[in-house]
Amino acid sequence: FEKLCSISLSHINVYACLVCGKYFQGRGLKSHAYIHSVQLSHHVFLNLHTLKFYCLPDNYEIIDSSLEDITYVLKPTFTKQQITNLDKQAKLSRAYDGTTYLPGIVGLNNIKANDYANAVLQALSNVPPLRNYFLEEDNYRSIKRPPGDIMFLLVQRFGELMRKLWNPRNFKAHVSPHEMLQAVVLCSKKNFQITKQGDGVDFLSWFLNALHSALGGTKKKKKSEWRAPGRGGCFCPPGWPRCPQATLVTS
Repeated sequence: FEKLCSISLSHINVYACLVCGKYFQGRGLKSHAYIHSVQLSHHVFLNLHTLKFYCLPDNYEIIDSSLEDITYVLKPTFTKQQITNLDKQAKLSRAYDGTTYLPGIVGLNNIKANDYANAVLQALSNVPPLRNYFLEEDNYRSIKRPPGDIMFLLVQRFGELMRKLWNPRNFKAHVSPHEMLQAVVLCSKKNFQITKQGDGVDFLSWFLNALHSALGGTKKKKKSEWRAPGRGGCFCPPGWPRCPQATLVTS
């Protein structure tokens, strides 16, 4: 779900309570997370930005390797070797709740009327070149965008969703696309929404063009023409549709 404090609705300095799963802002005195820990005796919190664990109200960091599974679910990572082996060594994984699933073939929550977008996102997540590019965040992390540009949020959220769909250590055999869809609503200026059915083909066309543009692509259409070899090198009769010795030149 979107990383917002359940009380202030702020996305700044948000912590997740690991007892009840609710999000609260801050951990200092009088902060929402602090008050929650005192009132309900819920003491372990996770900073959703730094992925560090804290004990409240005592306010000290918890360092324990057994908590690594939680941070990996929130932010899974893939090495080049793991990406290369995805299609070679496919095997079932077991979720924390005991169900088995095949990474990459998992469900997306239907929040209200977003099944048209879910179908497109799931299909794109199984296109190997696209999948491999977004599984490795370093491929697009350093791309520069103009100040105030919101379209790159689409790239970031799609990469995050892709890595969660292919995570072999998921807690459940389904993933929430909420943050991805929030970015879609924002970047499409509400042309595509969570609460209203849309056309899958229209969404696919818009989404691919938006990704292309956000990744530094151009809207300029390329022109292609066939060029035959130099004088004396072609013996095709007049009116021949295309010389077999010609080469395709794109400009």
